Amino acid sequence: MGIFNQRQSKPLLTILLASLALAGCIENSHDNEDSEVEVTPSSDCLWVGPYIKENEGFNFAYPDSGAVYWSARYHLPSEGAYITLEGEYPYSRYMSYNSYREDTSPEMALTDKNIVPDTGSVNPFVVGNPRNDSARSYSITVLAGKAPADTSSIAANTLYDATAAAGEEAVLVYRNYVPNTGTDLTGDTGLPRVTLHLADGNTLQGDAACAALDVIDEKADIPLVPEAIYADHRETWDPAKTPPVFRATYGIPFLLQCDFRGDCTNSPERIARFYANADNQYVYSFLNRSIGEITVLRGRLPTTPKTLNGGDVFGEGQLRYWSICQNEFYSQKVKECLFDEQIEVNPDDFYTIIVSRPEDRPANATADCGVGFLPWTDDGDGFSLAEGRQSFPDDAMLIVRNMLPAPDFAEAIQNTSTAGDEAAVMGEYLPRARYFSKAEFEALGCNPYLSLPYADM
Repeated sequence: MGIFNQRQSKPLLTILLASLALAGCIENSHDNEDSEVEVTPSSDCLWVGPYIKENEGFNFAYPDSGAVYWSARYHLPSEGAYITLEGEYPYSRYMSYNSYREDTSPEMALTDKNIVPDTGSVNPFVVGNPRNDSARSYSITVLAGKAPADTSSIAANTLYDATAAAGEEAVLVYRNYVPNTGTDLTGDTGLPRVTLHLADGNTLQGDAACAALDVIDEKADIPLVPEAIYADHRETWDPAKTPPVFRATYGIPFLLQCDFRGDCTNSPERIARFYANADNQYVYSFLNRSIGEITVLRGRLPTTPKTLNGGDVFGEGQLRYWSICQNEFYSQKVKECLFDEQIEVNPDDFYTIIVSRPEDRPANATADCGVGFLPWTDDGDGFSLAEGRQSFPDDAMLIVRNMLPAPDFAEAIQNTSTAGDEAAVMGEYLPRARYFSKAEFEALGCNPYLSLPYADM
């Protein structure tokens, strides 16, 4: 959940931020029209979700279809109270907890590999550890307050919730990426169970704990670009470029300035907002199918651990996880994603992916021909989410995720630092894209990568 960051500098950005503030940055209009499917209910009263595209009303905040999210919103009843969460490491690629400040930026993250297991258990996310040991329990403590600046002073398995006083709302997000094939959304381990520790030493669990915590049994509020500001920008400018351009995320104000207004000057600070995952960074590109029926992408795929179909030992990689997703920019809905283990790598060591409406999908856009496929968004940019507005149906947005890069993987998105340095930093790991008609792509025959060298994209 959450890909965008914010920045507070430079005159235009100051104007945009002021406009966003005046217009009201939160609009709770996420009554999405996803198909209803049977979704396993949360196994603990603390959690709300899952945030997945199949769960009606929970497809927003740019989710990844390779991941599952749950949120918790609660209030500690008194000073000195805290909670503990007991769980089991899921059978999956990755899991984490993030706590969030009132402005939706992460206060702190606890990532799977850094969570110490209970005595007698094993952490399956540590490289070299067995992934399938049945003894896999852990417990974490969530304390009130801001995290200390000196992170070395933080006790193991401790998360700070960013609240300043008892009674303030605390927000946590629990994430689970790529549950093993054949497991449920939780990776067959259920959701973490809550215990409330009161200041007088008494404890409460289950429904009694949730009642005392005044848990908010509703999904999180996600900021939207105020509709008047977005309408002014989108009706005046088309953010799609020819060829498409991938940029690192530096926040909505800079995105409006750069992608819509064409002013990409300055070096914006990268500060996460919108309940972002502190372990991820992103590049994105706007598309418009009026330029071409399909978009063709080529790039080099980073190495990642292979976990989807099990595996006895947790492996290494340049990243923990990589994905590319097709999204509606305004509504924040995801249409579909492809993650690393779903990507076909061609013999030239690059992937080939096309994006189009299903009816425009070329006959050679198949796994047999070495081509991945992402369907176009259902509603363009999704602007019809705002009452009385019409979507721009030809729009779409691609988002590429990089999670937890290895220290020696210099080409990770995390190593970009200045707007416009993406190609210099990421090299062949930055996707390149071109528009084609369906007929033009089909004319390339099977194995179209032979006619599409990365250097010529």
